[in-house]
Parts: sequence; structure tokens; C-alpha cells
Amino acid sequence: MRQRVLIAIALACQPRLLVADEPTTALDVTIQAQILDLIDDLQDEFGMSVLMITHDLGVVAETCDRVAVMYAGEIVEEGPVEEIFHNPSHPYTYTLLESIPTEDKDRLTPIEGNVPDLIDMPEGCHFADRCPWAQPECREGEIPFLQHGGEDVDHRSKCILPDFDESEYGVEGVASESDHEVGEPLVELDGMRKYYEQEDGWFDRFFPGEKPSVKAVDGVSLDVHEGETLGLVGESGCGKSTAGRALLHLDPPTDGTVVFAGDDLGDLSKTELRERRKDMQMVFQDPMSSLDPRMTVGQTVMEPLKIHGLAEGRRRERVVELLEEVGLDPSQYDRYPHELSGGQRQRIGIARALAVDPDFIVADEPVSALDVSVQAQIINLMEDLQEEYGLTYLFIAHDLSVVRHISDRVAVMYLGEIVEVAETDELFGDPKHPYTNALLSAIPEPDPLADTADRTILKGDVPSPIDPPSGCHFRTRCPSVIPPEDLDVEQERYREVMFYRQRVESRDIDLEAAREQADAEAAGDRAVADGGSGLHAVLRDQFFDEPLSGKTREAVEESFDHLAEGDWEGAEDVLRETFESVCEREDPHLGDEAHPAACHLFSDAE
Repeated sequence: MRQRVLIAIALACQPRLLVADEPTTALDVTIQAQILDLIDDLQDEFGMSVLMITHDLGVVAETCDRVAVMYAGEIVEEGPVEEIFHNPSHPYTYTLLESIPTEDKDRLTPIEGNVPDLIDMPEGCHFADRCPWAQPECREGEIPFLQHGGEDVDHRSKCILPDFDESEYGVEGVASESDHEVGEPLVELDGMRKYYEQEDGWFDRFFPGEKPSVKAVDGVSLDVHEGETLGLVGESGCGKSTAGRALLHLDPPTDGTVVFAGDDLGDLSKTELRERRKDMQMVFQDPMSSLDPRMTVGQTVMEPLKIHGLAEGRRRERVVELLEEVGLDPSQYDRYPHELSGGQRQRIGIARALAVDPDFIVADEPVSALDVSVQAQIINLMEDLQEEYGLTYLFIAHDLSVVRHISDRVAVMYLGEIVEVAETDELFGDPKHPYTNALLSAIPEPDPLADTADRTILKGDVPSPIDPPSGCHFRTRCPSVIPPEDLDVEQERYREVMFYRQRVESRDIDLEAAREQADAEAAGDRAVADGGSGLHAVLRDQFFDEPLSGKTREAVEESFDHLAEGDWEGAEDVLRETFESVCEREDPHLGDEAHPAACHLFSDAE
């Protein structure tokens, strides 16, 4: 919603050029798809040009006509999007594309090294020190642009090499689905809830009223097995991060139980819980905000050692070991967070979590704001540490391509509830829940030639956790909501009826504006041709793309009659009696089989 407001502000002056600076960074895939679709529609409507600045190569592939690749302050390659993705001619472009997590990659291939210091740039090609194909002449003088592709293709690259041997690039390593052993449940959640009271001011903190609670996490039951990586996915606002904090008792759950290695954390005293926390750690979502800007790298990593009384007499040595373990140079010991890159800060967060030698780590969006190469470095690091130390991860993310690469199993969360759990390959290959289908459909394809015509773009936002919908929480946005058995209606028309019902129930239809529009159109013969009043015609146009028929049409027209008289409750009653779905009457339940889905489309949900 905030991103849409910013887009509206930018369009207020009807610009010829819209500069979209990372418009979808840190957004989940469904909201990202909505924003990109919106920008595309607005571009067509206003005929404006768009400069899309992003590190998400999937977004580039799906939205851009031409691409300019930038490295260390200069453009190193530019050309048509198809050429850039299928015929990359600069080593940096090629290695960047190779960093993307894909289904067929056993191990990610990050770009070695770091971007050079922009104050003291190297001579020649700025990428030479990191380039696998660098030649001595790459470090001398100004590098010219070379033309690539056919005569009618404007594709140029700032590299002296007309081509390079791609087979020379790559690494050996463990597979993404590594053969690490998965044991018995280490973490067991049973009916975990986390509710927050609403507060309007300081008075409410001491004298709470009767306002309904915010149901951030609402009855999560889940096991995390020793040695596995369990991915937890869902849209922003669905409760993923809250569930992670409640699990660790950083923000204790309101109800339910959390059992870690046989201990019910709710039964532990403060002293016992602190002792247990050595075995449970968290890598926080935003490394910049989770690191104290007044503390150096060394002080940050040493802090948990001091709190838990570990490594006495050799703490500095232990910190240096940890920095080296996560791929940082010991010379960065005395640096402050603002002096580090995003990837380096994330490595500090991982080193801090590892300091107390934990068994279980909650990684909350650990790569959400990183470019693909740094992201690949962090993912490889986490996989290596898991192999070395036998770690168990709860990996919270909205980037499903990353989740697919690193996770053994995946749990899908919507509005505080788990709606589907399965082995990674099975969930991505045969998703059951319509919400899971929508999430997977919205994943951007890093291929401009990919067919995305059948993509499912969810409409609207996640409902409020203060007053979630009855029955299945996803029913208000579900493209497969189940009609009554006695109603013969197409799914698309039924979806439109359900949206119309929601607007009636929330009194969110401007009847006065609809009447004014009907009066303005009354001079024509349209109302008579439609077989109803002018208000009926306006409402039909507003909510339905195709004509309705049979019982569906009769009920909708009767609801229009009630609205014409200002009888909202009458319209609501007619619509409920005719169109009420099992999805709103009954709560679907997550079964206990290997691949459960909390959906009425499957028998295990009953």
C-alpha cells in the first residue's frame, strides 16, 4: 500500500519519465507482481518511459525492454533484454546471472571478492580483479566498448574480450539438497498463538479495553527436525517473523507450547531460559538495524560470549575465529557497521549467532535486500555451516527461489496459520493449496522469453489479523473458492460475486456516485436494453465483467433492488443465503499426513 501511494505521488505531475528505484525490494512475490502489473498498466495508459533500477534480475527480465548493467560506477554492458540474458557479453553480467538460484543448480556460484573502493579505482577494467578471464591488458588504460550481436542489434560491452569460455566458470561443492542427516523433531510447536492488544495511548497500557486482539500467530502446530532446513514462506504481514520470535521466546507466545529438545520453554524460569538460549539463536531480518552502530564488529560478536560467560581468557581469539568462519577478514575487527557492505553486515549477524555454538537458528529474511551475488555467498555460507556444525534452520523468507534451493521442507503461512507443509520438491512440483499455487505462480522468471501468460496475480492485501475472515482465511482472495452445490456458476463469475459480497458487507459501495452515474446515462436507451434500472446497470458494470445467468443473476439483481432502497442488510441476507460457501462456514484443518493442506478442496481439511 505504501508503495502504491509513492507511485501515485510520482504520477501527480503526469511525468514523461518515471524513475522506479528498487520499487519491489523486500516485497513478497504476490505484492511484487501487483506493483509490477500496476506500473505496466500505468505505462500503457500514460505513454511514459520507465527507468527500472533493481538488483532483482527476475524483475528485469519480465518488465524491461533494454538493460544497462552497472559495475563500480560505470555501465559495462547494455542491450536488448533478450540479448543480455541469453548472450551476456561482459564477464560481470555472466557471473551475475550465474549467481541466480535455479532448480537445476547443485550449488550457487557467487562472484569472488568485493566491489573496489570507489575513492581509489583501479586502472583499466574495474572488474578485472574479480574476473575469471582477466588478461594483463585488462588492467591498462581505458577499456573500449565492443559491439556484439547482429548489425541490427544495439548490444555493446565494455570488455576487450570478444568472447570467453563459460565452461571455465563454476565451483565444486555440496548439493543444494545435500545429504545431511535429518533426525527426530528438535522443535515442536503445538497450537502456538501470539496475540497483541490494541493500544491507542499510554492509558490503554495500564487499563486495557475490550478491543479485539491482533491475531499475529493463530494456532501454529509444526515440527522442525534436527539437521534440516525448514522454509517458512508467506506474504508480508502473515506472521512469519512474529512466529520466529515467539518460538524463541524473544516475544513469548500468548498460548500453546514450544518444546525444544524435550524442554517446554514455557515452563522454564528466566535463568533456565537464558541457559537454553545458547542452543537457540536468531539471524535478524535487517542487519543494519539489528547491529548497534556504536559497537565495533569485534564488540558485537563478543557480546554473546560475555553474556553467557563463554571463552573466558580467549574471547578475542574466538571472535577472530568466528569472523574467519563466516568469510570476513580479521582486519575488520575494529570497523563499525556503517563501514561494511550489506553482505558483510549479514555475515556479522551470522557470526554473532554462531558465537554461543547453537543447535538451532531462526534465519529471518537473511538475504532479502542483497544482490544476487552476495545472496549466493550468504546461502553457500549457511549451507557450509550446517554441514560443519550440524545446524538446524528455520529459514523465513519470501523469495521462493532461495527457499527452494536451501530448504528440505517448506511450510506455507497465511494470516497467522500454516496452510500447507511438504517436502520441497513435492511442494514446488505439486502444490495443493490455492494460496501456495498463487505464490509459486508469482515468482519472477529470470528469462525474458519465459511464458508468464497464465500467471495468477492475487488481488487485494492480506486481511486484517484483528478480524480475520471466517472459515478459510484465504477465501476472500482465493481463485478457487467453492460455490454451493446447488449453484451452477463459473468460477470467475462466482469470484466476482464473492468480491461484490465483501463490498456489500463492508458497506464499501458509493451508492450516491452510482446513482449520479446512472442519471447521467439515463438519456440513452442502455438501461432498457439491459433489462433493469440505470443503477442496476452501473453496479453490473462495476462488479461483473461478463453477464450473469440463472439463479446467480436473480439473486444479484434482488440485492441491487435492496441497495436501491438503501437496505444494506437485505442485500447482505440475499447474497449470503444464495452464495454462502463451505469455505466461509467451516474452518479447514491441517492434517497429519506427509503433505497436508488446510483447504476444503482436499479431504484432509475436513
